[in-house]
Parts: sequence; structure tokens; C-alpha cells
Amino acid sequence: MLAPLAGTSQVVRADEPGTEPDIASEDGVEEDCTLLGGKFATGKSVSISARKAHLANPKHASKYTFDTETVYTFDFYQNLLNVNTYSLDLGIANIGMGPILNGQPIQCLGKTSDGRYLWSFQIWHETLLPRDREGETSNKKLQ
Repeated sequence: MLAPLAGTSQVVRADEPGTEPDIASEDGVEEDCTLLGGKFATGKSVSISARKAHLANPKHASKYTFDTETVYTFDFYQNLLNVNTYSLDLGIANIGMGPILNGQPIQCLGKTSDGRYLWSFQIWHETLLPRDREGETSNKKLQ
């Protein structure tokens, strides 16, 4: 799936260094795109849904740039994948991902338009590990 970063994030904010939010706060991160300029400039109130729609459109998103002096905070979340049980909760069914993925982890990544990685990490779960004849995962033998 390819998607513009700021058009898919649930919350986006841009801050001067030293004024960025505490990302560990239980209150979460509050949206503030003022420093992005353009449609988001000071005095213009843009809802999260309007920001997502605006920046999901490559024609509009291409008018904005990210610099290395500003601190950007993106908050992404979803409600389908339960990483504790490694299953998809579709509301009408709960589908275990371990057998479907055949030992392969879920990969999350972000790339630039020229293919450079911004981040890449894998989500592993014990259901992906091979089991011995007694039903124990291989990692238990190492402990």
C-alpha cells in the first residue's frame, strides 16, 4: 500500500525544537499543522479529516515540504491488528495471522518517493516460531 505520510496519519503536528509534545503523555498528541503553512497557516482552522483529505491528494501534498529544522510528530493507529494475539479482528471474525503468514513477520515501513527507507521494522509473535514435537516453541529451549 502506498500512501502520503501526512494524509494517512491520525494526528500530525509540526513544532519548533524544544516545543514538541511529550509523546509518552496519556493525553496523546494534539494536531497542529500551522508550521506546514499554506492551507494550515496561522489563523486557519483545518480539521483532521480535512487535513487528511487535502494531503492524501498528491496534487496538494506535493506543495508541502518537510525540513530538518522542524520537529514533526505523526500518530498512526489502527484497530484491526491485535499484536498481543497476532490476529485480525474484523468484528464478525477473529483471524489468527501466524498460520497465514507461514512464519513471516508483518513488516511496517516508510519510504521516500525515490525508494530510500525512512523506517522499517518487523512485528514478530511466538505463533510464528516453529514448534517441537511437545508443542513448545523453539525459543523456550534457549532459555
